[in-house]
Amino acid sequence: MGIISKLYIKNLVHRYDKEVGVPYYSFHDFKGLKQERHVFNNSLGTEIHYFFYSYDGYEPNKIVLFCHGIGPGHTAYMCEINELAKRGYRVLTLDYAGCEESKGEMLRSLNSPTRDVVDLLDYLNLKDEIVLAGHSLGGYTALNVINLRPEIHKAILLSPFISIPSFLKAVVHIPFIEKGFEKYEKTAEPAYFDLKNEEYLKNTNDKLLVIQSDDDPIIPYDVFLKVVEEINNPNIKTVRVTNKKHNPNYTEESVLYLNDVFGRYNELVKKKKIQTDDERINFFKDVSLARLCQQDKKIIDLLDDFIR
Repeated sequence: MGIISKLYIKNLVHRYDKEVGVPYYSFHDFKGLKQERHVFNNSLGTEIHYFFYSYDGYEPNKIVLFCHGIGPGHTAYMCEINELAKRGYRVLTLDYAGCEESKGEMLRSLNSPTRDVVDLLDYLNLKDEIVLAGHSLGGYTALNVINLRPEIHKAILLSPFISIPSFLKAVVHIPFIEKGFEKYEKTAEPAYFDLKNEEYLKNTNDKLLVIQSDDDPIIPYDVFLKVVEEINNPNIKTVRVTNKKHNPNYTEESVLYLNDVFGRYNELVKKKKIQTDDERINFFKDVSLARLCQQDKKIIDLLDDFIR
């Protein structure tokens, strides 16, 4: 394995587990929220854990399939999952291979989540109406899946990217490394690398809701939302927000708090002032999880209206 491949794995597609001390919600934190836990093996034979969340009286025959972003699994999105479940939907989600409860040595590729979601759909063979939703890598995954699956006609894309080459171009800025990373991805998951998502966005009759902040530092506005706005497909509703960074469904206050907390944390880690588990736990002990991921009701209302 070459140096560039090792660099890519180290920085993007390594194994993702929760870091000690960093707070996450559990479904137990939401009174009345029910969790169903299941396991299946994906097409590579890796054990994948998937989950249904709902409240009593959920809408029958409709499922929201939520695709998590890069990181340690779906519990980073329990606020979003809970808000959707509160609106009366049954929410299906999973931990990708190499993430949190699922097995796997590493994430492997930015297209591996697409494989896992497609495999899950094949395994479940659901007859319900499925609405896809996802954030960041999960938004890209949802875009891939709706492009691939003719039975799915609705998707919510929060701060996504269109393709791996466009994502790498936006974040790497060093052409020979960018090309090396791209070569790695093409080799890792060749079945999904060449999906023509921009052509899909131009021509689709599916209904998509795309939401992104114009100050997004991870996926710049002109890498995705501006492109979709210029495509001007009437079947795609675009919503541009501001002051939300990479979390357009959070409140502005939550985004400020999130960036302050992790800005200070990352700086202390960089300066080696936080190195041990006890130091991590101590840093986060007074952090308010509710403030970290407070959902913007106006955005959740938009999601609800779109799903219905």
